[in-house]
Amino acid sequence: MGFFALAGRNARVVAQRLDGPGGWELEIDRTALSGEVPIICCPRTDALSGVTVIFKQCPNENVSAAVRDAARYAPIDVICDDAVVERADYLEGAAHIETWKGIRIGVYRNANMRFKRRRTNANFHGVTLSMPLPELSEVYHGHYRALIDVQECTALQLVLPARKEVVRNAFLTELQREILRIYFRMIKEAGTHSLRFADHQTASKLGIDLPPAEMRLRAFAPAHANSDRNTYTELTTVPTSAMLFAGGDEAVHEQNFARALAQTGQGELVFEPQPAFAGYAWYDALPVLEMTGYVIGTGTGRKAYSVDELPGIIERPENLSVFGSLRTGSDISPWEIETDFILFADPDATMIDQSVLCLTATSTITHDELLTFFTDALFCPYYDGDAESYDTQLRWFTDEAEDEVIGYLSGIDDVRRNQVERIIVRELWWILRESSNISIQIKGKDVQIEGLETAFARSTEVPASA
Repeated sequence: MGFFALAGRNARVVAQRLDGPGGWELEIDRTALSGEVPIICCPRTDALSGVTVIFKQCPNENVSAAVRDAARYAPIDVICDDAVVERADYLEGAAHIETWKGIRIGVYRNANMRFKRRRTNANFHGVTLSMPLPELSEVYHGHYRALIDVQECTALQLVLPARKEVVRNAFLTELQREILRIYFRMIKEAGTHSLRFADHQTASKLGIDLPPAEMRLRAFAPAHANSDRNTYTELTTVPTSAMLFAGGDEAVHEQNFARALAQTGQGELVFEPQPAFAGYAWYDALPVLEMTGYVIGTGTGRKAYSVDELPGIIERPENLSVFGSLRTGSDISPWEIETDFILFADPDATMIDQSVLCLTATSTITHDELLTFFTDALFCPYYDGDAESYDTQLRWFTDEAEDEVIGYLSGIDDVRRNQVERIIVRELWWILRESSNISIQIKGKDVQIEGLETAFARSTEVPASA
């Protein structure tokens, strides 16, 4: 096939015999490959080594670079311009290498970004290409990927004449299975794993018996309305009394649940679900908490609300609680946790006016804690991303949340007073001195200001060094 690279030019090829001394010399006219003239082959008796190709380089060609690229992963030495071309092992850097039916298989674990950008995964005697090789990911521990270096394997074939893809035959399927076996054998040797249950079953079908996935999950952390702020908690060994929280559908409900859970002192017993582990006996045995609503308790009784209901504005009640169901296998039982604060919100709520704030009469939650809660539960800049910058949207949202909190805790007069103070501090305070004493009086549309001359007067003091 390599002779086609000489099409359109004259060339001479000198080749060593394999069965004795001497060799052959071919004179190839540029029209020979099209069949117009014969290729002249003459024997040679002098000492020869390997194969030599001689041809004239055309203008603007970089033959040396092309040869270096083609010979980088070739299994033989290549000499170009009287210098041996530098070669490299195609499987360089592999964590594990083994040979199977004439193919070297190299496995890479947790490969870096440079490796991920690699476009090929197979080397056929210097010809590199991409072929369908299996990869395997554990939930927590790592990722496995393989490269192959074909040494002597006639069963693995390339599609002719381009040789840019592999023939998808029964042998390729067998190779893919063997690569998976190597992955699973490496995982078994490691001792612990976090394989998906489906992959654990695949290992069993391939003859590799693995223990169940390690009993480790992430502790529950409530979602934020702005998903960019969501974080992963550390992996923790699951205790026998652990439970899974199935979620509250929206960030505001998960934040409400987290607030209530924190007051019980049992937050370390609630974990994030990991659906990939469904099927392992230890995971299926964990009870699952599902949150379905809230309860408001007053002197006249208790009233339950679903997570999607929005009650009217009410006086601060005697007690509040979050409730739902606890599913253990096929058994379902109710659960309820008392709390001092709930933020009711419409489904998919992103605005303050789509929510209702409710605190118990004895709640000691602070003004700043409430503002933080509003931001965590409702603020997401992507809903209005074309309107303004992140910082501007956050300022608008915080201002509105601040007014809502002050109005609930104190009253409308304090809201208005705070709005005026906020404008002064934000727009005026930064240009004044610490010693400024300014009086502003507003009567209708008439504004009178006293003290500006003193506030902005230049200092007349002479520096001591003058």
